[in-house]
Amino acid sequence: MTEKEDMLSKTRQNEISEVITCLKKYEHTKVALEVLPEKEEALNENFFSYINGDYSLPLNEVHQIGFRLAKECNLKHVYAVDWNKSQEDFNDITDLGEWADTDEFKAFTKTGQELIFQSNTFLQNHSVREFLLWLNDTQNVLKGQEMYLKLALVGSKSNPAGAMWTAKYWYYRNMLIYKNLVSLIDSNKERIFVLYGAGHLHLLLQFLKESGLFDVKVASDFLG
Repeated sequence: MTEKEDMLSKTRQNEISEVITCLKKYEHTKVALEVLPEKEEALNENFFSYINGDYSLPLNEVHQIGFRLAKECNLKHVYAVDWNKSQEDFNDITDLGEWADTDEFKAFTKTGQELIFQSNTFLQNHSVREFLLWLNDTQNVLKGQEMYLKLALVGSKSNPAGAMWTAKYWYYRNMLIYKNLVSLIDSNKERIFVLYGAGHLHLLLQFLKESGLFDVKVASDFLG
C-alpha cells in the first residue's frame, strides 16, 4: 500500500480527525495556507463547495488539515499567504545547478535526502498526530534550517551562489510570508492558524516571535 492510499484508509482518516479535534479547541479565527494569493479566489471556491458537501478533498495538507479545520471552526474563508517567484525573476541569483558536483552542494542534498527518509520512516510507524509533533520538534526544525545553511556555502568567493540564493530568495520568501501573516491581523483577538511546510518553520517562528506582534503557539501546545 502506498502512503497516498494509506492516508485514505479509515485508520489514517481517523488520525487526521483526531488532529483536527485537538486543533479546533483553540477556536481559530483565520486559517493561513501555503498557497499563492493569486489563487485565493479559486481556493475559496473549493472551500465553499467543501462546506456545502460538493467537493472531495484532495490528499494534501492544505485540504486534509486546512479545509477541515476551517470548517470545524465555522470559518467561511481561508487565506493564501505564500510567495514564490521563479528564479528567473532574480537577475543576480545564479542557477545552483551549476554547482551540483561540488562537495558543498552534495552536503546540502545529502541532508535533504536524510530528512526525507527520516520523515517517511517516522510517518510509516506513527500516527498523524505523532508525526506532526515530530516535524515540529525543536531538533527537527533546526535540522531543516541546517540544510539551508549548508546550501549557503555553495559557490566561490567571487560567486557565492548559495549565499545569494539563501539570502535573496529563501529568506526573502519567508519574510514576505511573515508580512502576509501580519496583514491578517484585524484585532488583538485574532487566533491565526498557520499551516506551512516544515522547511519554513525555523524562519517563520523566528520572524513571528521576534516581531512582538504575536503570542506564538506551536504544535505541541495543542497536540502534545
